Order: sequence, then C-alpha cells, then structure tokens
Amino acid sequence: MAKKELTLEEIRNISQDDLSVLVYGQAEIDQDFYKKVEKLILKGDQQALVKSIQKDIASIRRRRKFISYYEAFDFAQKVGGIVDDIELMVEDKKEAAGLFKALILTDSKVYQRSDDSAGAIQTSYARAEEGWAGCLESLSDDEVYADIMEMLVCEGFGVRSVFSEKVPTGILQKIYDEFYGKYEAKKHETYDSFDDINVMQLCAHYLKNPELYIKARKLLREELHESDLLDFAKEYRYAEDANGVLDSLGQIKTVDEYKAETFYELQVWAYERLGRKMDVTLAYKNWYAATRSPSVLKAYLSRLEGVMKKRVREEALNDAQSLSFGSALYFFRDLDERALAAAYIKEHQDALETEYMYGNEFKKTIGWLKEEYPQEAILLYRDSCEKALKSAQSKYYPSAIRALKACIKIENENDTSSWYIEENMPYMKKLLAKHERKRKFVELFFKAFDNII
Repeated sequence: MAKKELTLEEIRNISQDDLSVLVYGQAEIDQDFYKKVEKLILKGDQQALVKSIQKDIASIRRRRKFISYYEAFDFAQKVGGIVDDIELMVEDKKEAAGLFKALILTDSKVYQRSDDSAGAIQTSYARAEEGWAGCLESLSDDEVYADIMEMLVCEGFGVRSVFSEKVPTGILQKIYDEFYGKYEAKKHETYDSFDDINVMQLCAHYLKNPELYIKARKLLREELHESDLLDFAKEYRYAEDANGVLDSLGQIKTVDEYKAETFYELQVWAYERLGRKMDVTLAYKNWYAATRSPSVLKAYLSRLEGVMKKRVREEALNDAQSLSFGSALYFFRDLDERALAAAYIKEHQDALETEYMYGNEFKKTIGWLKEEYPQEAILLYRDSCEKALKSAQSKYYPSAIRALKACIKIENENDTSSWYIEENMPYMKKLLAKHERKRKFVELFFKAFDNII
C-alpha cells in the first residue's frame, strides 16, 4: 500500500494543543528542529531574529575544524538552513541582503577547510547568492555596487555568481569600465588577469553587449579559437541579434561532432528569427548529417513533404543499420519503427549488446517492443541475463533472475505456437546446466523457479 502523503490542510486541522505537544517533544530530541522552532518564535521580534541569524553566520565564520566529505552534506544543510531562515522569516529585504552578504563572505574559508567534492556546500552558497540577488530592489545603486565589489571574488576560488539581469545596467557598465581600465594600466606588468577578464565578460553578458564581451575575450588571448567564436555566437543570441550569431558561426571552418549540437541549434535559431525558412531546413539537414540524431531527423522530416520526405526517412533508417546495436535500437524507437527494430534484433540475435543499453533506456525499449514483438523482447531479456552471468560476479545474479521472470511473464501473456525462438523452459534448463557451478546463481534460481523447473 502506498504511503499516504500529509497535506497542509490536514496539519492545520490538528488541535493547537496537540500540535504544541508534538513540536515540543520533537524539539527536545532534534537540535536542528529545535533551532527552527526557535527562529519561528523569534519571527515576531525581527530585531531578535536578525541577531540570532547573525550569530549562526558568526559560528560558521569562527569554525576551524576540517569538514570531511561525509560531514560536508550536514554542513551544507546548515548553510541551507540559514538561507531558508533569511528567505522565509526576515521581512526587511535590505536587512536580508546584508545577512545574505555576510553568509556569502564565509564561503572561501569554508571551502579551504572542507572536502566538498560532491558540491553540496557550494550548492548551498549558490542559494545564498540567489537570495542576495532577489533583494536588489531594496538597495540603492551605490549599495548594490558596494556589495558586488565586496563579494566579487571568492579568494582562491574565482569570481562569485553575483551578476545577474537584476543588476542595473549602469552598475554593470561601471564595473566593466573599471576593470578594463585596471587591465590597461597593468597589461605591461606580470599579473594574473583571468578573474578580471571574467568579470568583464560577465558584465558584458548581462549588458547584452557582445562587442564588449569579444573585447574582453581578446584580452585573454590574441589568437581566437573556434570555441571562442561559438561563445560569441551564444552572446549574440542572448542579445537577440540573429545577424551577429550568423556572422560568428560563419567564421567557424569545421563543425565537428562536439560542436555540432550547439552550432546548429544557434544557426536554426538565427535563421528562424530572420524568417529564412529554406536555410532552417538546410541547417537541420546538416545537423542530422553531423550527428545522426533521431530527434534532429524528426525535426528535419517535419519540414519536408512527399517524395523527398519519404526518401530521406528511408535513407536514414537504412543508415541506422550500421550504427552500434544500442544506438540502432534507440534510433528505431525514436522513429517508432517497431517492425524494423524487431527485424534488427532477430538478425543480430547471436550478437546482441544489451550491456551497452543502460537502465531506463533498456526498460523503455522493452516496453515499446513487447506487446507487438514479444519474442524480440524476450531475446533482449535473455541476453541481459547472460551478460549478467558472464561477469561471474554474484551481485549481478539478482538482475539475471529478474530478466528470466520477465521472460516467463511475456511468454505467459502470448500464444507461442508459431514462435521461432526456443521456449523459456528448455532455454532455462540449458542456462542452469551451463552455469551450475555458480552456486549463488543456482540458489537464487531454484528459490525463484522451483515450482516450474
């Protein structure tokens, strides 16, 4: 039976006395819950609430103990809890901005004394940065500028995420000009300009000014790479300048597999923006040729008609035969070609490669096939079972048993009189004989199938 989910309305219907007893009891045994209740009590006294949150932030700032990998998750929750307290309980947005800033400024020392390889702590601090950005309307331009300059760089970890579309354009331009001037003054000196150039690029991005972005990037390196041109095209798109996008893309000489998706996605956007329908179709054609992506093919086919559409589809399906086993099946599935997928499995039944079909994709393919082509679904399950046994690692044996159970279920749901594949019973007996030395598998097998073997 599925676990019932409580609703807010149901909780509101609990009597105040009963709820108070429950909260009090939980607060006695759960320190984090105790602190949440404490903050809720203080919510009516905003001055006391702010002081309490400041105390929590100070405790993070003062702490010196190293935070191990496993401790990092609990610490991230502590930082996230402070963010929640500020967002949900501090009513004065200007006060909230100051608290967010104070919390953000603790990050560098925390990163230096922690193993945050999972990124949990960083994610909580990112929420604090978003919280600060949400309070900008309560600050004057001078205050926003001062806050950004104070928080700009996380020592040892680069530029913080303090820029956004919410920052007034005058401030963005001011910071860009200041950092460009700083670079010009120091360009003949030996100094690490990477963060400064990054600041300029971020300002240019949110100003929606690709020319300033390009100007900053050229400070980083004199000879531009094709990856730079792709970045420039992205900036022109963000600025909604279709011609700028096409101009940048036109300077890229080779569109390899790694650039293709971004390149053609930008190109399609620009051509659509300019109403160049034939060029959109050609872009999809080239995109498909570069990636053999079924989703791109479908978009390309949607723009074709009649004989041309039929020919392109047939050629694509024929080409799919030369793809890797998993890719071919996914291709057929995306185009809803069950008959072709079934024929492909039948033709390759001695060389199936289900080990390269992962998790949900494998399940989706089976589910898509089994009603119309149950034999081919069984062949996939059998191969999956055999690959699990071939590894000779007992941890994979339960999945082999599950695959065999699925085969029996499919067989029981169908008329097998005209099937070309061997029935499950003789197949499973042969499988058991082949792997009789795998004691764990044999044990699991008889536990699952003792009543039918």
